[in-house]
Order: sequence, then C-alpha cells, then structure tokens
Amino acid sequence: MPSTDPLSIRQLEVFVALVEQGSFTRAAQCLQLSQSTVSGHVADLERRLGVRLVDRERSGVRPTAAGNALLRPAREVLQAERNARMAVAELSGLLRGTLVVGGSTIPASYLLPEVFARFHAAHPGVSLRLQTGDSRDIVERVATADVEVGVVGAPPKDPDLESTQVGEDRLTLILPPGHEFAERTSIPVSALLKQSLVMREEGSGTRAATVRALAELLGAQGLDELPIACEVGTTEAQKAAVSAGLGIAFVSSLAVTDELEHGTLATVRVKGFNVGRAFFLVTRPEGFLSPAARAFRQIALA
Repeated sequence: MPSTDPLSIRQLEVFVALVEQGSFTRAAQCLQLSQSTVSGHVADLERRLGVRLVDRERSGVRPTAAGNALLRPAREVLQAERNARMAVAELSGLLRGTLVVGGSTIPASYLLPEVFARFHAAHPGVSLRLQTGDSRDIVERVATADVEVGVVGAPPKDPDLESTQVGEDRLTLILPPGHEFAERTSIPVSALLKQSLVMREEGSGTRAATVRALAELLGAQGLDELPIACEVGTTEAQKAAVSAGLGIAFVSSLAVTDELEHGTLATVRVKGFNVGRAFFLVTRPEGFLSPAARAFRQIALA
C-alpha cells in the first residue's frame, strides 16, 4: 500500500537524475552522493508511492510506466522549488541560480549568443546552460519542464505553450564555388530535380520551411522526385557536405554570411523560392516561469 508520508524534494531530485543519467553510478556522480544513498532515496520513494519506478537492467535503468508518469510532475516540483528561491532572491535584487535555455540549430548558433551576453551583463549571478536540438525536440523539452525557455524555428503546436516571434531570416540555396550554377543569377525550381540535395533531418524547422516551399512550387509528385543525397543533423554538417561536393542545400542566410563573403561557398536564387522564416521564443505560461526566465524573456523580446 502507498504511504501517506509526503514526498521530499531530495527524493524527486534523485529520481529525475537517475532517469536522466541512466544509471545509479552516474546519478550518484552527478549529485555528488554515494551510490547507496541514491539507491536508498529511490527505494524510499518507491515505498511511499507503492509502485516500482525504475527497472534495473544490465545496461542501466529505465523508468517504468509509473516512473514515466512521475517524471514530468517531478521536474515541475523541482522547477517550482528553484522558482521559490529565485523569487525571494529577486526581492533583494540578488537574482541567482541556473537558467536552462533550449535552442534549435540556427538560434543557438546565431541569435542566442547575443541574448546570453546581454542577460549576463544584467544578471551576472545567474548561470546560463544551453541545450541544443531540432525545433521539435526543444519544444518537447519546454513542455516537459526540461528547459524553461526555448528559441526555435517553428511555432509550437502545443496549446499549453506560449510563443512570441523574436527574430527572422531567409532560406538561401548554397553550392560549391565551382558548381555549374555558381555564375548564374537565378535558376528555375525544376533544375533542382537534377541535383543532389543535402537536407536537414525530420523535425528541423529549416527542413519544414524548405519542404513547404518546394511543395508549393513542384507539387507533391515533384517533391517526391527530389534527389536527396543525405540528411544531416546540423547546418554546419550541411555546409561541410556542400563544400565537399556532395550536393547543394537550403540553409539559413544567417549561417553562411562569412562563407559567402569569403567565397568558400556560392549561392544562387531559385525562381519563386522566397522563404522568410521566423524564430520563436517558447515558454510555458507565466505562472510556471522563474524570475530568471522572465528576465531572460524580457531581454530576448527587447
């Protein structure tokens, strides 16, 4: 039978660390506790709830169905505890702690560094931690309270999240300097059907915007006929693949400013392809945000 004893913050912290680290040894190292202490906290938490929270396997641990159900509210409790500390510190003008920010590829590389610098100048007592991933991944991390603030290349579909536009850029077609299109000012979209494309992975905001635009120009059948040479996880990988001659790629104009200026990559306009793209700051509702997250959002929107 479950116990009526209240759950402790420490037990929830240990449980979340165990799931995230995947083993008792790594969780103990992360929390600077002994492995027996971690085991004891988890065992007591399981006793109080009356269910098994993790399965012990040779390769590590994985959460049970009950453990997965506990994970999100446990993270919310831990965030609420951090928020409480920050709220008290904010009253004294001593904003401190750690703020975890998520960024998809382009915002993480070309937008967030400037925001981080401004935030650090205003709140030097807050340590910033950046997690990167594709837009879909970052939105999921915000929804599960893994990160407090995310900046992504596509607005979230989750109605429980809030989003505000914080920047924009355009997609441009890049190619090696010696490519047959390098000396041309424009090409028809049909010319892409005879080229190898280097695309971003599923879930990428860049890929989603590229596919939507090409579908309008080529139609569904034409889109299916696009010769995709490979799919990669970052814009940097796209640029490297293009430089190596693997194919051509649609990328953020922010990502290739230096390469185009120095001639290490070339670009050509595709007729009818005129894709502007917005970047969005994504958070949970105001009541879930720590003072540091609210301050970060204010600086980012400015």
